[in-house]
Amino acid sequence: MRRLSGPCPRPRKGGGAPLAPVGYCAAVLALLALTAVVAPAALAGEVVPERTEQIVGARIVRVMPGVVGILVEVGAEVTVRCGKNDVYTVKPEPDKENGTGFIIHPDGWIATNGHVVKPVYKDDEEHITDFLEQSAKAACGPGLAKLPEKRRQARMEAILKDPENRKGVKLTKRLEVFLPTGEARQGYPAVVKAYSPPIDPDRLPKDGSKPEPPMLDAAIIKIEAKDLPTVQLSPGIGQTVVLGEQLVIVGYPGVVVWHDFLSKKSRAEATVTFGRVSAFRLDVNERWIIQTDAPISWGNSGGPVFDLKGEVVALATFISTSLEGDQAIQGFNFLIPIDSIHALAKQIGVTPSTDSPFTREWDQAVADFIAGNTREALTHAEAADKIVPGLIDVRRFIVRGHLLLGEKP
Repeated sequence: MRRLSGPCPRPRKGGGAPLAPVGYCAAVLALLALTAVVAPAALAGEVVPERTEQIVGARIVRVMPGVVGILVEVGAEVTVRCGKNDVYTVKPEPDKENGTGFIIHPDGWIATNGHVVKPVYKDDEEHITDFLEQSAKAACGPGLAKLPEKRRQARMEAILKDPENRKGVKLTKRLEVFLPTGEARQGYPAVVKAYSPPIDPDRLPKDGSKPEPPMLDAAIIKIEAKDLPTVQLSPGIGQTVVLGEQLVIVGYPGVVVWHDFLSKKSRAEATVTFGRVSAFRLDVNERWIIQTDAPISWGNSGGPVFDLKGEVVALATFISTSLEGDQAIQGFNFLIPIDSIHALAKQIGVTPSTDSPFTREWDQAVADFIAGNTREALTHAEAADKIVPGLIDVRRFIVRGHLLLGEKP
């Protein structure tokens, strides 16, 4: 038996990452599958396999600079009163989570899932409870250990319910966006500008009606930056997406970002996975969403889902899990439509745009490369690199271009 989870599940604290390098395997499969579909229309006439792979790779690389990593961190300093004259200050380990977003306007407007930013936007009471419990066990636990079990439990319960102890939890929050700029990634502080919560089964109407306000699991955040790489948004899934269509998902799955066997230098690079539109479903909001067989993991949340034209049609959001909710079941994952981001952007007066100096140069670089004009492609790629320096995929594109021309990078 299976059930639907909420946001993509995260590992428990201290849990290890899976051994298989799934991000790498998925990226290779994506390239192979896309080659078979895109290549015939890529160039007129016969195309050698090596050139076909280069073209397909370039089309995927074109969208990568506009996909960003998101880090959410909530910490606390806790003053715990274990007894009348028994007070401690504790700093528990902060909660850290990662997600994905994509730039919808060059002035720093970024779309993602609501549940990605929820910890820094709505979860105060939950964090206060968690941090107080951790701190009370660390500070008061040793002194209570000598008591009989029932008295110890009663005393700990009283400590956790003490209003003064709850007031003693001082939260600190951090929301940062990271561009894929190599090992020395620069983090940009971000603020939430528009928010719709994720689906919460406990808060759904008991009569089966739609939740009000809706639970769309979408958000728009803002960083202070200009001339950023952007992605192209589809006008809406009803106009563009069909059953069986191939999709490409770009994101920062936690099983790769925090993998014990990978260098920290790899954390700045997004992962590509591939799948098809398996079905269209209505969610509890009576909103059409997409079911896909594309692999999705925690950390992919908020990541863009591209069609073969390079337009974002949806966001990776929630997956299927086992009945106990502790094991992801791949092949039955769900995407929320880009329509929800359009609606949020309209609410706050933001019009998605790809009109940036970087995007103009970068798009032309890729177009020239696909047309076989490697020298011109290099000129535009190097211009893009000057506008937003250090983006991994741009630098790699430049190196490959020089190699194809027989030049030293």
